[in-house]
Amino acid sequence: MFKVFISNSIYERIIISEGQKNVSARSNLYKLLVQQQTQKLSVAETSYLKTHPEEVLKNPSSLYILEITPSEAMNIQKSYGVMCLRGDHPNISPLIDVNDIHISYEKEKLGKGWDSVLDSVEKLPSNALLLTDRYLFAFRRPDAGDGIANIRDILDDLLPHHFIGGDYHVTIVFDDKSKHYSYTFDEIATKLNRIKMQIHRNYPIMMEVLGVTPDCSIYNKLHNRLIVSNYYLVEAGHKLAAFNHDKGTARQMLIPMALFTEGSLNGTSTPPLKAINQTLTTLRDFSKSLKGLSDHNIYLYAVNGKRMEKCMEIRNRLIK
Repeated sequence: MFKVFISNSIYERIIISEGQKNVSARSNLYKLLVQQQTQKLSVAETSYLKTHPEEVLKNPSSLYILEITPSEAMNIQKSYGVMCLRGDHPNISPLIDVNDIHISYEKEKLGKGWDSVLDSVEKLPSNALLLTDRYLFAFRRPDAGDGIANIRDILDDLLPHHFIGGDYHVTIVFDDKSKHYSYTFDEIATKLNRIKMQIHRNYPIMMEVLGVTPDCSIYNKLHNRLIVSNYYLVEAGHKLAAFNHDKGTARQMLIPMALFTEGSLNGTSTPPLKAINQTLTTLRDFSKSLKGLSDHNIYLYAVNGKRMEKCMEIRNRLIK
């Protein structure tokens, strides 16, 4: 859940100075503070985060604006994949969408494929990813959309090169009944786990795979093809298996989005954050229901390539 943690001294300074301006002249930061859930931190609480920066992962999708040095803020952001800004000139522009839209065509080149599509979001900090596409593994031919190859390209672009917050979490959700006839669930889980070695990251990656069936309560709520992280969303109109290297596998729109837009901060449109919350709420509710589920045959589940008999909860920190 997105939330703003801000040192009380910074909050008071922004609210007082911006509150004296005309409404049209107020900054996006001020608008964000008055629209979103905000928790003010005392001097002691700010000092505690400075000495225990790993605590930011208890709220991994939040924005931290702290009375700390620029180097301290950047170190927290790079190490733990959370947005952390210093208090003197906090810049929230990376959280505001740049209206970057890509349209692919079947068998036609689109820049560098996923590498080009993800340019506007790949530099945002992250500590987890969630990918949902019921038909992700419906094909095995590269020109029709190889799900494994596309996941490899997506993860190689989006996973940070530095992370010290324990396991980086990746969860992939697809429809097990719609996979290509030559695939088994175990094969998919094994191949996805191998990607961790192929992309050469120097931190542990938790690879979680959930194969749902039409009998699952969340099946009809997972129609959209999405990549979700803590500060961005990428939506594919047709499929996440969108490329064969740099050539499209279908005609579709591919839209990377940061959490907010200028219009949403001005109250004239809906923020992409709402779509992220809807998806995470769906999976969070499903995760909570698993312990009381009487029939665990309506899904298949694996962690780090190992098939599990039951899933007692989804592990991804985005839904905690």
